[in-house]
Amino acid sequence: MKPSSEDGAAQAGGPWEECFEAAAQLALRAGQIIRKALSEEKRVSTKTSAADLVTETDHMVEALILQELQQRFPSHRFIAEEAAAAGAKCVLTPSPTWIVDPIDGTCNFVHRFPTVAVSIGFAVNQELEFGVIYHCTEERLYTGRRGRGAFCNGQRLRVSGETDLSKALVLTEIGPRRDPTTLKLFLSNMERLLRAGAHGVRVIGSSTLALCHLASGAADAYYQFGLHCWDLAAATVIIREAGGVVMDTSGGPLDLMSCRVVAAGTREMAVLIAQALQTINYGRDDERPLTFMGSQTKKVLLTPLMHPARPFRVSNHDRSSRRGVTASSLQELLTKTLDALVIASGLVTLVLEEDGTVVDTEAFFQTLGDNTHLMVLEKGQKWTPGGTYIPARQPPKRQGIARVTFDLYKLNPKDVIGCLNVKATMYEMYSVSYDIRCPGLKALLRSLLWFLSHTAQMTGQCLVHTGTYMLRVLADTEERAVPSPRPRRGITSG
Repeated sequence: MKPSSEDGAAQAGGPWEECFEAAAQLALRAGQIIRKALSEEKRVSTKTSAADLVTETDHMVEALILQELQQRFPSHRFIAEEAAAAGAKCVLTPSPTWIVDPIDGTCNFVHRFPTVAVSIGFAVNQELEFGVIYHCTEERLYTGRRGRGAFCNGQRLRVSGETDLSKALVLTEIGPRRDPTTLKLFLSNMERLLRAGAHGVRVIGSSTLALCHLASGAADAYYQFGLHCWDLAAATVIIREAGGVVMDTSGGPLDLMSCRVVAAGTREMAVLIAQALQTINYGRDDERPLTFMGSQTKKVLLTPLMHPARPFRVSNHDRSSRRGVTASSLQELLTKTLDALVIASGLVTLVLEEDGTVVDTEAFFQTLGDNTHLMVLEKGQKWTPGGTYIPARQPPKRQGIARVTFDLYKLNPKDVIGCLNVKATMYEMYSVSYDIRCPGLKALLRSLLWFLSHTAQMTGQCLVHTGTYMLRVLADTEERAVPSPRPRRGITSG
């Protein structure tokens, strides 16, 4: 899935365009890693509570995003979930600041529940400039940029605009704490909203995606105590650009570090939600770092991840010598490559053979596929494009439409034909579907009679106009055919 041209056109321009494009591309790359790891076995640890989980994939994705951004924007500052869990301070300064949640919905991810997302927000002068959220399993890219609108895969987002709480669907999340007092307040808040007549209160396990549902109009309001700035930064821009309101649970302006929020499609709805809530105090992100449950957990978190050995193909700079090696890490690959190609120099650069991209970080190395072709360059050597060389194993082309499916269903049991859903799934993009709704028997007859009636009227009008025209033509012909009488000559007498 790639950002669409419409989305790119809508977001184009502005002083932070390069940053926005970098965020979108990194979110897509991170989403591929998460989607692959979703079905695999995971090493799980806890942070602030038994329900606050973290996996090796969280650390890998965060490292990938931060390393790439630090290389491209070395003067920028960063706030990230796992870095904060390790003790880094969360301080939002006037400097350009990236606010990153590598996996929002880690508990879902651990249980293979598919509601997981990558969230990247960006702030300058303590004002949020843009947000990018990628739904990893559904391949939906949500984007919002201040003053330029909010989009999902190129389609503009709009909030529902509902003002009546009795007609509202409300979303929330539980938060990491499970002590009796917190649980009592959480359930009490849900009860207050349900007693006020709300259609329902939903918990989906991902605050960023819940806020995206609000921005798309699928829900009418959202509230939570215990979320963090990385859960909220990107989604705030998207909701505001979709026409919604994001505020503090007290009814005042949003404080990104306060660990609480109310969001809604309208200010009236947000105020109603805020007035119904009891406060649950989670402190502030910028006052204290998160604490681990114990030293054993910290030890598990900091243990390096051992990846399985994978096959790679390596060559020297002129492609005269090729070898196959297996390695689980970048350092192991370099060591085995030097031995296999009999290279004595220890100062070498590893690049992708196809385009010369430098492979110099462990995070990037782990994203490479099996049997990737690599090249070793010694000091003074440069990468050159290959001539007639054809890789032994070329990756399959993944372009265009992968498959088209047709699904016939009925909205009403009395429908004779029903509705037809046509869905086209694109390779490395997203699915596009269109519903063709077929009416019931009465509606079908009504439409048929309407069509026949209008057809008869149009046919009658055509016949009338045609007959009138033919009569005029015949009349003109008769006038030309009848000779005019000759004048008689008078007889004069002399």
